[in-house]
Amino acid sequence: MKKILSILIVIVTGAILSCSSSDELEVQSLPSLISEEFVSDNTYEVVCRGFPKQGLDGFQKNESAKRAALLNAYYFVRARFDDSIQPDRDGTVVKYDVMDEFAIVQYRIKKSNLKRYVKKN
Repeated sequence: MKKILSILIVIVTGAILSCSSSDELEVQSLPSLISEEFVSDNTYEVVCRGFPKQGLDGFQKNESAKRAALLNAYYFVRARFDDSIQPDRDGTVVKYDVMDEFAIVQYRIKKSNLKRYVKKN
């Protein structure tokens, strides 16, 4: 999972740098986290927004936005919990909402006594 996250960071950084048309780097802040909370001692829910890759339309645009929302949810789960929690194995998509410009995913992690896996800062 660390390998995938590293690859994702490299891809996003490359995409941002390649989109710059001048010497100055203009980055638009696109907030992806909508909410996160413990529903119970065993359930954590995160709601994230994802934006599609530019140049896509129709089905591909919707699926790209859904995938981006899911990857954002994975990111926030990994940031919240220690390595005992694997977002792709311990979680499930509750639902997707697809809008014109983005998609929203509601994602839940369920594991016995989940709060004990929260990272300590």
